[in-house]
Amino acid sequence: MHDAHDCDVLVAGAGPSGLTAALALAQHGVRVRIVDRGSGPVEEARAAIVHARTLELLDRLGVAEQAVARGLAITQVAIHERGRHVGRMPLAGEGTAAWTRFPYALALEQFETQQLLVDALAEHGVAVEWDTGVEDLADTGRGVRVGVRHGGAPGTVTARWLIGADGASSTVRRLLALDFGGRTYPQSGMLADVTLDVDLGVQGMRLNLTRGGFVGILPLASGRCRLFGVVPPWIHRGGDASQASHEAYAPLEPEVLHRWFADYFRVDAGLQDIVWASMFRFHSRIASRFRSGNCFLVGDAAHIHNPAGGQGLNLGIGDAVNLAWKLAQVTHGHAPAWLLDTYDAERRPVARAVLKRTDLGFRAETGNNALAVWMRTRVVTRVIGAVSRLAPVRRLFFHIFSQLWITYRGSRAVSRDASATGRLRPGDRAPYAPAGRGGAQGEGGGGRGVLELTHGGGYHLLCFDRGGDGPVPAVNAAELAEALDDRYPGMVAVHAVPPGETAAHHAYQVKGARLVLVRPDGHVGAVVDLPDGDPVGRLAGYLDEVLVRASAPSAQAQPEP
Repeated sequence: MHDAHDCDVLVAGAGPSGLTAALALAQHGVRVRIVDRGSGPVEEARAAIVHARTLELLDRLGVAEQAVARGLAITQVAIHERGRHVGRMPLAGEGTAAWTRFPYALALEQFETQQLLVDALAEHGVAVEWDTGVEDLADTGRGVRVGVRHGGAPGTVTARWLIGADGASSTVRRLLALDFGGRTYPQSGMLADVTLDVDLGVQGMRLNLTRGGFVGILPLASGRCRLFGVVPPWIHRGGDASQASHEAYAPLEPEVLHRWFADYFRVDAGLQDIVWASMFRFHSRIASRFRSGNCFLVGDAAHIHNPAGGQGLNLGIGDAVNLAWKLAQVTHGHAPAWLLDTYDAERRPVARAVLKRTDLGFRAETGNNALAVWMRTRVVTRVIGAVSRLAPVRRLFFHIFSQLWITYRGSRAVSRDASATGRLRPGDRAPYAPAGRGGAQGEGGGGRGVLELTHGGGYHLLCFDRGGDGPVPAVNAAELAEALDDRYPGMVAVHAVPPGETAAHHAYQVKGARLVLVRPDGHVGAVVDLPDGDPVGRLAGYLDEVLVRASAPSAQAQPEP
């Protein structure tokens, strides 16, 4: 039964993070509205790299295949030093296809990402309310009252929760008086989408290290190329870059872009058509909190960083998915209100880790003191050529850039039972494994991989049983499903993964019989090894914390004042 609010969740900002949050909420049956002060999706490419973990999250939302169809798979970065090829670093590599359905990075213009999310949202009857910006807000304790302006007309929207996804200059963050600590780098950057007068035959990204920093070329599915890099010193001396904003994307004169390309890219090609070009500032900042009362921050509103590794859009979509399922669980009375606190607890450490890594990478790429230049042009370029041929190194780079490393171990929202053996722990990303022709059994079985079983709302219990000498299997999935449905009706789906699915048993480190409970975001909630005298009891020790049992009063799930 809905209360008097206009909606359950109001999302401010229709970039990739806000659209992802709105789509996930809509798919979970939450009443959501999304507003944006812009007139429509951005026309420029801006963020243009979608990594493997993000594609997995989009796959859970049913839009990954459309994204892949619109984009271009990128599997490597060709490293050059002042035009001389010195090595390749992988965005995929030997063995990575066993880790994910998407063993590559996807070159996909931001407007394409936004449009496919807008279209998917429309299928759920939710339209972005363009030309509508947040002006003020008040947290009432049991919800929020948000002042908005549509065109020139003021209005008010009431909601139980507000998600600020309104970018680096977030109005929501400012109204919440949250600190956005960090630094702005003295360097400025350039972005441009162009067509070249020759085909470079680029199969991946091309990065050229120079004395002043780096420049790069990313091929796009449209046939255009994305040019990116640090602004040359001669622009800084002219003062043109000093006012460039991270969000404003200050226009760039064609003659400046032509000179930059000719002087720094060191390729036998010329600019034929300039579709879009701009300058911006490099920042590294993070909000003091990602939650304040009934308000949350996601994406660039919560953290911004330099573009090393193309992590920004991916980090924001991860925020959105993490938050959305928790809001949905609490909205429907399936989870206690404290679950919402774990959004900040889980995502801020991830954001801090990404900021630290991208800062280190950016300083290595752009440092202009004598030691940094010497290391970049004499040492790093030689090392890259040697180490990039080693399979473990290639897998390590893919693991880092793809964001497959993200874990929530130790979170209150995962089991703290440490009795299970092996490397797989609660909080880890549920491993990918291809499914055999027979498929796993259960709702949605017979998909392309075992993770297909865990798509959709609620928790999913994967039951692995390799079989043994005894006449009775260690796992009776049907009995487990009945027992769990009695305690948590409709909240936990149970799937048996038969012994013939050897890839899945290997990925989930099954030695005899094992239960793996997967959260709605595809991370492991609990692991139980069998035989065990009371598997339901072991699972209930965790589920009774994160779910509201059928006999529990619904008041447990109300938002805290």
